[in-house]
Amino acid sequence: MQINALEQKNRLILGLGETGLSVARYLSKNNQSFKVMDTREQAPGSDELAKLDAEALIPWNGEQMLGYEQLVVSPGIAVTQPDIAKAQDYGVEIAGDIELFAQANQLPVIAITGSNGKSTVTELVGTLLEASGLKALVGGNIGVPALDLLVESSDEAVVVLELSSFQLETTYSLKPTAATILNISEDHLDRYVDYKAYVEAKQRIFDHAEVIIENSEDELTQPSDTNANRLSFGFSAHSDWQVDVKAGVLRRAEREVLSLNELTLQGAHNALNVAAAFALLEATGVVINEAVINSAKSYRGMPHRSQLVAVKGDVTYINDSKATNVGATVAAINSFAPKFGKKIILIAGGDAKGADLSSLQETIKTHTKKVICFGKDGGTIAGLDPHKSIIVSSLEEAVEQAVASSDAGDCVLLSPACASWDMFKNYIERGEQFEQLVEAL
Repeated sequence: MQINALEQKNRLILGLGETGLSVARYLSKNNQSFKVMDTREQAPGSDELAKLDAEALIPWNGEQMLGYEQLVVSPGIAVTQPDIAKAQDYGVEIAGDIELFAQANQLPVIAITGSNGKSTVTELVGTLLEASGLKALVGGNIGVPALDLLVESSDEAVVVLELSSFQLETTYSLKPTAATILNISEDHLDRYVDYKAYVEAKQRIFDHAEVIIENSEDELTQPSDTNANRLSFGFSAHSDWQVDVKAGVLRRAEREVLSLNELTLQGAHNALNVAAAFALLEATGVVINEAVINSAKSYRGMPHRSQLVAVKGDVTYINDSKATNVGATVAAINSFAPKFGKKIILIAGGDAKGADLSSLQETIKTHTKKVICFGKDGGTIAGLDPHKSIIVSSLEEAVEQAVASSDAGDCVLLSPACASWDMFKNYIERGEQFEQLVEAL
């Protein structure tokens, strides 16, 4: 693997954590000078940083930022933060870890973003590349930080990057072979001025892409101003990669590639994820052969994403704790509706992060039997359909109510439409507690 030489600059890393550490390792390996600022007294990773440079970590100071050529901003820190905005106005360059990666990388890149499903598709694409005989280097916003993928090697490989809107804000040079926005729905409005700003951040992924993979069902994934080639995936017949729910097949033009019931992944929205992955591979020049197709069929998905927990008393329990925004929950409900009809008992609630929850209303009215609500914004969700809704104080009580409300053939779906921070450490802890409660039934 060839790596472009890094230009010498006086750099300041903002925010330690996993991303900041990866930047520090990369700069240290390349004999570059740097300092690190973090607002926390006990920044995670400070011990590892001290092994690279015992004097690298310095107190947060906006005025000192003006003395650096480049600020390398971690994704968790908004570039609109006053100290950073002032430095940028002063002429200090703003970049992120993905930008440093893009400047060094010479391998083909598949870039994936979206409000929902991007981790699943990123992991799936990596799995399918390996099945095709290629080496996949998977990372970015998932797993391995992008800069840690820049390892000298003689092996030819394809880089698969999951990218968040926060990472894309500070990325300018990335030139993906194939790029996609899987979908866009309201999220992170506690970080952005408005929904438009969030969408614009996502669409930066297309700026230098060779091939764009569009979602036929979502106009916000379809840029109007681009010279790139295009492929599409979706439910509609004009999609290049079509998920035909009625016929129960995934097809490419006239070719029926696989039957949907052959997929281990649960739900129609996951069939769309498979279609998106196939489109990304096609755009990269990978032949979708039997080995690739069989790998897609057997792929089990990632934990806490529309994951089958158990079937007890002929009631199906699904853990979709990763659904931290409205779009994810709407997709999950719509995905399971063809199988369960109006027999879905939804467990939802948490911290909505300032998002408008009203777009969940029609889906609740059309496809759910009952809605059990908890957490900071549970009351708001309950208000979307008061006749169907129950407000409880804990996830344990929510599962108890779901069991009491269920009949044979029902589906109990934990798909919160909210972040977990009001009651749990993260969505993983929330999902694990749900699984434990179900297993104890």
